[in-house]
Amino acid sequence: MAQEVTDGADELKQLKRRFEEFRGTQTRRGRLPETLWKEAAESAKRYGLNPVAQALRLDYSRLKQRIAATSSRERGKQKREKHAAPAFVEWIGSAPGGGTDCHMEVESQRGGKLRLELKSIRAAELAELIRAFVGQ
Repeated sequence: MAQEVTDGADELKQLKRRFEEFRGTQTRRGRLPETLWKEAAESAKRYGLNPVAQALRLDYSRLKQRIAATSSRERGKQKREKHAAPAFVEWIGSAPGGGTDCHMEVESQRGGKLRLELKSIRAAELAELIRAFVGQ
């Protein structure tokens, strides 16, 4: 635990040094680069919002907004990755032209669900129905 606190202090010192270097190269007060904001937000998630805002001389509210924005983007990315559409679905059906009983559930990218329980449907008809639902 003590090692983690020391590592955090060292990491925060290094980040503070990068902020000071950037500020030292500016002739007037300008916008911070996105990379510095991102690093500050990541540090604040690990070590606390107030200590990081004070150490880096950042506006507490703006840093809090950055954390919220990155967190919501990460949640959205995780949700998209979790519900990624399959690249390939193997269809093993009966002989061409013949019908078969089918029980299937399909989910669209917007979260709509379609449950199919069909008797004697041909594979081509089923594929057409699924494409119409999914919107492809």
